[in-house]
Amino acid sequence: MAALSFQDVSYSYPGGARAALDRLTLDVEPGELVLLLGESGCGKSTLLRAALGLVPHFHGGRLAGRVIVGGLDTREHRPGELARAAGLVFQDPEAQLVAEGVVSEVAFGLESLATEPGRIEARAEEALMAVGATGLADRSTGSLSGGEQQRVAIASVLAMGQPLLLLDEPTSQLDPVAAEELLALVTRINRDRGVTTVLAEHRTGRLFGEADRVVVMDAGRVSFSGTPPEAARRLALDAPWLLPPVTQAFIASGRPELPLTVREAKRLLGTRAESQAVAGPAGDAAVRLERVWARRGQVDALRDVTATLAAGAITAVMGENGAGKTTLALVAAGLLEPRKGRVHTYGRSGYVSQNPAHHLLRETVAEEVAHALELARTPAAERRRRVSDELERFGLASVAGRHPHDLSSGERQRLAIASVTVGRPAALLLDEPTRGMDGLRKLALADLLRSLAADGTAVGLVTHDADFAAEACDLVTTIARGRVLADAAPRSVLSEGAFFVSQVGLATGRARTSEAAAWLRITAGERLHA
Repeated sequence: MAALSFQDVSYSYPGGARAALDRLTLDVEPGELVLLLGESGCGKSTLLRAALGLVPHFHGGRLAGRVIVGGLDTREHRPGELARAAGLVFQDPEAQLVAEGVVSEVAFGLESLATEPGRIEARAEEALMAVGATGLADRSTGSLSGGEQQRVAIASVLAMGQPLLLLDEPTSQLDPVAAEELLALVTRINRDRGVTTVLAEHRTGRLFGEADRVVVMDAGRVSFSGTPPEAARRLALDAPWLLPPVTQAFIASGRPELPLTVREAKRLLGTRAESQAVAGPAGDAAVRLERVWARRGQVDALRDVTATLAAGAITAVMGENGAGKTTLALVAAGLLEPRKGRVHTYGRSGYVSQNPAHHLLRETVAEEVAHALELARTPAAERRRRVSDELERFGLASVAGRHPHDLSSGERQRLAIASVTVGRPAALLLDEPTRGMDGLRKLALADLLRSLAADGTAVGLVTHDADFAAEACDLVTTIARGRVLADAAPRSVLSEGAFFVSQVGLATGRARTSEAAAWLRITAGERLHA
């Protein structure tokens, strides 16, 4: 019997214009590790929610066909009963945390399963150790960073020990090392304990080659199901942006090989790639923090920080979870007052948080963009012109009359940025803008940020995504435990470091895919000539 079975399943959310799942059929065998891929909005999250019965019991809507999990039909059993067979880690950890304390949060699921009281605390502590979060045990869930919340949410599911583990973008808020550790943990749980695992993920570098099977979704259907090498050959033609970055570099170079891991790429190259220093543009400062101390809650999140955002450049702000990245962005944007030090600004700053929905409060897309100009008392005629120009620039003119919450995630992201940039800020701070974003939309976002920088805007990008930072950014500011390690370092940091390093950088010594592709073409030509 399959661990999870979808039998001709169709589903539409209440009021949904199209089916989120469309006659989908899929069987997951016991012990399989399945990587679920597809562009944003293709139905991956809906599939995972349907596997736990949240679709339709929680979300409502119309479900046809059958979903069988652990031998239980989700039409006949409620999510509380299905929770003994499967556990789901949501993409947004805030939606999953219910308790005030971290240990209480991890224990909550065990209590709901009527676990013996004497075993609950030990199981909760073991789960926190498994995700590297024992240091958070005495914290309140409300004081955690996004990445810390993600670890606790994962621990709360692991503690329950169900035979089927479902994960929806589990690394979206984790720093590179934490993401590596988590995916290694997921692989170990699958291999050593036989836990069937279905994981939807856009950061595919670590897991693509480890999976037993890759399932690709498109418009609510399974468009492909096969082994990782088979999937690589198919996606190289149809959707290379879904492949690991190192695979994309080989495709861009025109080489026939399709390595799925750094190790495989290095073996194919047969030599150690030498990294090259890449200097970024040296523009005037748009924002400068000088010996800044800033507090979040009772903790000094920034300690004696000096950092610069340069006009006309895209600067990545990188560091582990809880390092102080978001605090630095809030201070730079003027939204958090430092308790010591000075912030020099040379024009207004704008800020877009991790969740763009937090910015969208108006009834239509056009009204959302116009709001900033209304606050600045911009004359009506100029306001209409600037709103029209901004909607056109961000590819939103066709949805100007729609409600912001009816947009796709990528459209909401662009709208949140447009609602800030319409006011012509000298600096724009973006906090984890690629969270939950597929590879194609990342490419579009990179192009958008480059166009803003070309107009002279200083763009600061708080991110854990080293591969995206390598593609989009000119400069890198690294931060750890509230202190800046390097400010405005060249992008070559992303090909040399142990922590802040892209997958392409690890394999070829070139941070950016285009640079690696050019180098790969040259080395292939040299070998052929030899």
